[in-house]
Amino acid sequence: MKRIFWAIVFGVVGAVVTAVPAWAVSADGKQFIGGDNTFYAYVRAGETVDVSFLRAAHSEMIFTVQGDVTITIDGPGMEQQKCVAARDVALGQGCRFAGIKVAQTGVWKIQFTPPESAAVFEEVAPSVRWGKNLFSWDVTVKSSEGERKGRVWTEQYALRQPPEVQYNTDLEHYYVSEDGYIYKATSRGYNGQISMLAADGVGLRKNKTCESAYQSAEVSNTKLSPAYGECGSTYKLFFEEPAGELPAQAKRWDGKAEWIRPTIKRPAVSELHFISDDSTDQQSGKISYYLRHFVGQYQVKIDVDNDGSFDGQNDVTLHQHMQRLSNGLQSVVFDGVDKSGQIIPPSQPIGVKVEIARVAEIHFVATDVEVRSGGIELTRLNGENAPTTRVCWNDTELTPIGAALMPQLIDGRECPESTGGVHGWAYGEVSWGNARYIDNWVYATARLDGKATIVYPEEEIIEANTVSGNGAMVVIVGVLVGSVVVGGIVFVVIKRRKTAQLKNMQLPHSQYPPTYPSQQQPGVPPVPPMPQSPQNPDVQHPRDNGIQ
Repeated sequence: MKRIFWAIVFGVVGAVVTAVPAWAVSADGKQFIGGDNTFYAYVRAGETVDVSFLRAAHSEMIFTVQGDVTITIDGPGMEQQKCVAARDVALGQGCRFAGIKVAQTGVWKIQFTPPESAAVFEEVAPSVRWGKNLFSWDVTVKSSEGERKGRVWTEQYALRQPPEVQYNTDLEHYYVSEDGYIYKATSRGYNGQISMLAADGVGLRKNKTCESAYQSAEVSNTKLSPAYGECGSTYKLFFEEPAGELPAQAKRWDGKAEWIRPTIKRPAVSELHFISDDSTDQQSGKISYYLRHFVGQYQVKIDVDNDGSFDGQNDVTLHQHMQRLSNGLQSVVFDGVDKSGQIIPPSQPIGVKVEIARVAEIHFVATDVEVRSGGIELTRLNGENAPTTRVCWNDTELTPIGAALMPQLIDGRECPESTGGVHGWAYGEVSWGNARYIDNWVYATARLDGKATIVYPEEEIIEANTVSGNGAMVVIVGVLVGSVVVGGIVFVVIKRRKTAQLKNMQLPHSQYPPTYPSQQQPGVPPVPPMPQSPQNPDVQHPRDNGIQ
């Protein structure tokens, strides 16, 4: 799409080329920035920060505006620092912040902001404005011992490249998820001209939901689009391998806590329950549970005929998404209707299952990228069975073009090894990546702790022993909701399903609860209402290759 005009609009406005120090975390001389970018750095008390944004020799001639660029720096315990690079700033000049001394340990924010009236290319990144002046950049953290590597990251990197072949480059970055997984990604022979690098757990999604499409698509496709951060689970993009000294979290410039390099923990489900809404017409209600140490997509499945299988013809799958780590109670509404639209009678037992098939899921969407001649190489560096180098894609829905301009393999759903680079395409008048969303992804097979499956109504045999009295024992089958003490005897309060026969029982009438506790009784804690959660559409479960 954009490459049609880029060949004529990228001009050299002078012979000066700004040299970038070899030690800096920075652009490499083949890539520049002119659009919205926010960089972050972890800095310890006593260290220093150096920042520079200097005007490069390249600029854009049309489809945007030349205006002032504002750079702001915020850090814990310091006043904001600001610099404006004027619209007519000289080549090699711009904004420099040298040797800023840090008093408090934490996360710094460095923001590059183009003029408000700068152009937006919706298909690339709807939140990024792209100005005319292009800049080289660097952000460096130093201690008394020298540069501290692996401390600088962003969440989306909006970069610019001239169209000539000499500006094709190999991009190497590291991606860290909120649940602790680290990937190294290398894109070889890359030139997106106007492009944005980012990764999340969703990639190309269906109908503005947070459910992955697991395929590539044309940018004109109205049913599929990148998540653009709306579904959380965004990875941090590091420009060097993340330092081993990075903490799991740290205080930000605004006083809030920020995760940086967490420790991996196995996902865990607990306290899974179905809470009926007592409908007389259908088996409807809420499913509640705790889901810890997990970020990403998962399913809540309903075995509507309780035959032990959750993938039957009429069984229901509710697609869910954890946008961030949480220790809070999760819930989803089930309307009591099977996949075919038939009502499930309230007398019908059902199975409920929380299923996590994938962890460490990561998606890279190459949006309107003109060339990636050497393909992509992806390595998961930690977690079970690491390192692994497989990567997946599905370009089968895209219209074929000339064989010389197409990837060697368009169906990568078997997730081949990526060592050396796979899924690449050449530059041409109409390249494979032009005006398209090309999604690459990978994941690891999940191993889940806790009880993730129940049957409703739940049948439990509960014993209530006397703490004083004649030693009688009551055996009741039902769903536990509380307890009460009457006359020194502990009685279990249940929502009755059936009661076992009581033999050799000679308890005084006054020792029984005065009424069956279907209504709240004195001393019996009420069952708290569950939070509402919208029901997700019931769609087919995506193909799962069980990647290790």
